[in-house]
Amino acid sequence: MTNYLLLLPVLTGVLLLLVMRSDRRRQFVAQRLTAMTVEQTSSEPAPSSLVRKLHATSPNVIFRLLGARIDAAFEAAGNRVGLLHLLVAALISAIIVIGFASRILDLNPGLVMLLGVVAAAVAPVLLLLLAQSRYRSRFLDVFPDALDLIGRAVKAGLPVNEALTSAGREIADPVGSELRRALDQMQIGVPMNDALKQMADRIRVADFRFLVVALALQQRTGGSLAETLANLSTVVRGRKTLRLKARSLSAEAKASASILAALPFVVGGAMYLLNRNLAMSLIVDSRGRFMVGMAFVSLVTGLATMAVLVKRALR
Repeated sequence: MTNYLLLLPVLTGVLLLLVMRSDRRRQFVAQRLTAMTVEQTSSEPAPSSLVRKLHATSPNVIFRLLGARIDAAFEAAGNRVGLLHLLVAALISAIIVIGFASRILDLNPGLVMLLGVVAAAVAPVLLLLLAQSRYRSRFLDVFPDALDLIGRAVKAGLPVNEALTSAGREIADPVGSELRRALDQMQIGVPMNDALKQMADRIRVADFRFLVVALALQQRTGGSLAETLANLSTVVRGRKTLRLKARSLSAEAKASASILAALPFVVGGAMYLLNRNLAMSLIVDSRGRFMVGMAFVSLVTGLATMAVLVKRALR
């Protein structure tokens, strides 16, 4: 029974990979056909509302939207995480949870299968969220320097496009690579505001959205762009300083959590040295393994809760 459960995440990942590949190929062919037949279809009458609803809820559209969301999530992580990483994370988490639930907790096969499926579904999401959080942190570490460079270039008399080009060339990644990507879009005809807005939607950093809004307002209302960028740089650096202060204040809570998490293992080792027969009963007996397993689950749940609370306090 366990062997079949181990194959379930693998089969699910292979099926998802095949569906995404076929959907991308179908989307490419559909775009080419649409570009070739746009003049012929312009004179045809518009479909009825029922046909539009059926077309909007078709499986192809659903898979296309799902693929677009997955691609956007990968871009928000800097494309450092791919579909293969998610499949491996799902497989490893399913194996660990199934082995823990069946060998340690000794649960029934139905519940073990349910926990394995849940672990295979949750682990890729957590991995993707962690990669996105690290990418945003790396972006925020470099972004104030890029903002200062853009402000000095504009103050020296350079146009905004030239200032962005200079920042994309001089500033380290990921800010430099993202700016170069936006500049490549502007070179093929995309307006600057649209390219920067797409960049903001891609990296999902609130501080960069401030820059996009400031540039858009300056183009519409005018005013001193250098002064606006200087004020914006002050605000961004103030937000960064506040995050660092909150991180330093939460360091004590993190240290306390680490010590409390290590205490059960230290006490368990001491108990094994003092009374080996009593400690072995927690491993040999199924009831003892269940108690140890539930204690481990409680410990992991408490640590995860504290990590979430600390992370929310740092926002």
